[in-house]
Amino acid sequence: MFVAVARGVWNLLKLPLLPLWWVGRAVSRPRTDWLQVKVRNRVVELADPRRSILRMLPGFQKSLPTSLATLRRLADHVTSDEGIRGVVFTLPRLQASWAMAEGLREILERLREADKRVAVYLPDGAGHLELFVASAAHRVVMPPPASIVALGLAAEVRYYKGLLDKVGVGIEPFAREEYKTAVENLAHDQMSGPQREQLDALLDTIDGALREALRGRGLDDEGIAGVFSTGMLRGDDAIERGLIDALCYEDELPLHVSTAPVKLSSAGRYLAFKEARFFARMLTPRSIGVVEIHGGIGPGRRTDQVVASLRMARKDRRVRGVVLHIDSPGGSALTSDLIHREIVRLREKKPVVACFSGVAASGGYYIGVAADGIVAEPTTITGSIGVVAARLLARQFLSDLGVRTEVVRKAPHADMFSPARDMLPEERAILDRELDGVYADFVEIVAEGRKRDRAEIEKLAKGRVWSGRDAFEQGLVDRLGGMSTAIDEVQKRAGEGDLPVRLLIPRRTDLPPAEPRAAAAEAALHLIRQVAPSAAAAIELSGGHDRVLMLAPGVPEIR
Repeated sequence: MFVAVARGVWNLLKLPLLPLWWVGRAVSRPRTDWLQVKVRNRVVELADPRRSILRMLPGFQKSLPTSLATLRRLADHVTSDEGIRGVVFTLPRLQASWAMAEGLREILERLREADKRVAVYLPDGAGHLELFVASAAHRVVMPPPASIVALGLAAEVRYYKGLLDKVGVGIEPFAREEYKTAVENLAHDQMSGPQREQLDALLDTIDGALREALRGRGLDDEGIAGVFSTGMLRGDDAIERGLIDALCYEDELPLHVSTAPVKLSSAGRYLAFKEARFFARMLTPRSIGVVEIHGGIGPGRRTDQVVASLRMARKDRRVRGVVLHIDSPGGSALTSDLIHREIVRLREKKPVVACFSGVAASGGYYIGVAADGIVAEPTTITGSIGVVAARLLARQFLSDLGVRTEVVRKAPHADMFSPARDMLPEERAILDRELDGVYADFVEIVAEGRKRDRAEIEKLAKGRVWSGRDAFEQGLVDRLGGMSTAIDEVQKRAGEGDLPVRLLIPRRTDLPPAEPRAAAAEAALHLIRQVAPSAAAAIELSGGHDRVLMLAPGVPEIR
């Protein structure tokens, strides 16, 4: 109530300035029928409103990411504005997942469907991601010296067992089941059959999406094969093969984005004009809340913020439904379950839909099945219903350093996780029982969340990673699409109309004290961090409070 009164007083105080505001608005009205969007290297779904002040500081604006939610709002205005004929997107080399690139491509396709002309300028040339997005445009142009690098997709995995053997360090993995390959590149010297099988399936999906996009440029299968065979194309060669339409520098863009010269206006200024408000809202409107669950899942500040956001959404009557935006390979089994519990509690009061982004695997998938529905892009990496534990073996390493380990124990297995010795058979049985129990719980949670028989989920589990497309076909995902699809789904379930979207960020969270790390194997773990940082996460988490992990860090980057 106090906030509403304060906003009302402020509106009254600035009322005399209304005529000046209208004059300024008239002056700032866009005078052109073509807009230019300058996409930044980093693309996110929603921009953190707390960082918006950085736009005012010189030199900081370029460091901010491009928000797909902002571009969708722009598309909303453009598609209903008869005065706008076209939009040109300046597309640099992207730092984004394939799923995020799909979200950007969908915005271009939506503009085309609304009979707006769409052009893409590639200032740095293009790789596979940029080609995938740009192929949705009517016209693609790039500078004369730039190159298109299209060698075809590959997934590369490095195996470090030989290196670790040389320094006397080993990794002992415990996994359920055969497709749970989270740390195999540290424990083996070559790729396993299950890992090769699931990576090949992922590549099939992403490669198929890329080829289908290139067919939209008029290339047939023979032409696409020719592009990949040539690999690197410049200038007229890229035009001849149909990948681009013209060559020009940025100052020449108005002459090349359409069949006739155009005048370009900033899309940012256009959006600001369309969304400008003189009077502040008296009351915060009803909205769809978005809770981001990004990165590894483990105890700490990030998890505290997620839990606080979920509890805030549960209590706030203005939040009519929630989208969980998940981009996580998982992590701690215990922490995943705690977040799952908060989502179950939230779902008791309002609809919840999970939106899987680049990766929502293992613990990321475990969290998602607590929602009423799951949306994923075809190229999302998901599934990995399985658990893993990893044990660091540093006996030889410590010996070579002249370190001798002596143990005084009060129970026979008190030091079973010590890196200075091997496990006994009965100790392996202890850990196996733990993994079996957590894996059984994981399968049961998924079966309950997906409303399917346990036996059906068991066949799809075994730690296997699925693409979003394949997960949809197997019933692990409800709909294919991105954030806009997830928002539509929440609004339907809430029985609401078109509501604004709000990123839920708690003002404060109670943070647990940091725990000191045991120093015995720190030097060996440091080496593993250097050569395989994602796999090192499994070792570090396993050395803490949570021995069994829902983690899928072993999926390589596909470019």
